[in-house]
Amino acid sequence: MIKNRSKLLSHGFVAGREKALNMVDYALQCVDPRAAVKKYVTLDGSRLQVGEYGFDLNGIKNIYAIGAGKATYPMAIALEEILGNRITDGFIAVKRGQQEAFSKMLGSLSRIRMTEAGHPIPDESSFEAGKEVFKIAAKAGEGDMIFCLMSGGVSAQAVYPVAGLSLNDKISINDLLVHSGADITEIMTVRRHLSQIKGGRLAPQMLPATVVSLTVSDEKTDTMEWNTDWTSPDSTTLADAVNVLKKYELWERVSKGVRNYLSNPSPDKETPKEFSDDSPLYYCMVVKTREIWQAAARCAQKLGLTPVLLTTMLTGESREVGRTLAAIATEIHMSGNPVKPPCVLIATGETAVRLQGKPRGQGGANQELAAGACLDLNPGDPIVICALDTDGTDGPTSLAGAITDGSSVLRAREQGYDFYQALMEHDVSTVLKAVEDAVVTGPTGTNVNDLVLCVIL
Repeated sequence: MIKNRSKLLSHGFVAGREKALNMVDYALQCVDPRAAVKKYVTLDGSRLQVGEYGFDLNGIKNIYAIGAGKATYPMAIALEEILGNRITDGFIAVKRGQQEAFSKMLGSLSRIRMTEAGHPIPDESSFEAGKEVFKIAAKAGEGDMIFCLMSGGVSAQAVYPVAGLSLNDKISINDLLVHSGADITEIMTVRRHLSQIKGGRLAPQMLPATVVSLTVSDEKTDTMEWNTDWTSPDSTTLADAVNVLKKYELWERVSKGVRNYLSNPSPDKETPKEFSDDSPLYYCMVVKTREIWQAAARCAQKLGLTPVLLTTMLTGESREVGRTLAAIATEIHMSGNPVKPPCVLIATGETAVRLQGKPRGQGGANQELAAGACLDLNPGDPIVICALDTDGTDGPTSLAGAITDGSSVLRAREQGYDFYQALMEHDVSTVLKAVEDAVVTGPTGTNVNDLVLCVIL
């Protein structure tokens, strides 16, 4: 998975780096969406099994597949391998820049059409994708089956704004939200109330067709609602969306159209809060985000490390989270508390970067976490911190994340760079690439929560 492994092991605390990279490689292999779909979805003659649910395809007229997200292409490949020409039509959207890599890695789709779209900010292709998803959903009827393949990134890669709002409204509010420091569930709370397909709104368009939602979870608690946004009832309200915007001081910065829409609530504007028990809606989470830390822990034990799960709910300002993790690691190195080396601290979740003004360069949450961590480490400390976005692209960059240690600051200084200044200007990618601490994987094909490993030997 890691394309620049030899460069990452050419300097710094090599023993710790090697163990961290081995854990990353193993963990990513264990959350493969293609393999997971083929584990949960099987076909024996005309009998289709999806997790705990069984279906007789002899009674199905048409099978459709729609989807979006950074792990959706491997899911679509698996579905085609299982159902073949039984698929009548299909369409998915993937993150811009993924298509070529996925085609080389997994082969081409034959029954399911595909487009690339923007992420984390939607674009015109995202809007076209949203309209195509809605079109297929609307043509599915009684006696049909429609698969919804959803993974992280779905909210940006397929957008269909409510009447009265434009694509520019959606682009603007997404840009504000992703740079505000808001948690992903807070961002989704706003997005779904401005959409014709999110927050469960797509489900009524597909019913009474049989709707099967397959998802790769990138949400901290593996809650179905946050991972099957098109088809699950919504527990949030229009008022919640307003509160999020006010909390992050965005209310006066969003467009007048958005403020007018959210300021005048009515029952028809609210998202579905429940579906009847007899609705043919079926859900299967083929990959849980918790599986990434469990895999890392198994690998750690094989490497002779004591794995310690710190949290699956990692959140906060990325660089400050990094400094906190470095402080815990330093305590373990100094005193053996709360665990004795050799060990690895494991955390999953999603931190955030709050931009104050316009950034001068490029970076991402995981890169800033690793950069923040190395500020407080000394050369010679037997500590390594690796932070990774599991889809292979951290923020708006082509980097997956970073791996740093006590030598990183010194190596940066020798080349005329200052990590602290880079963090203030949100330009850590430049420094990390210069000191060869940036991790490159390319699109991994999966997308669960971010993975942070802190190795102490």
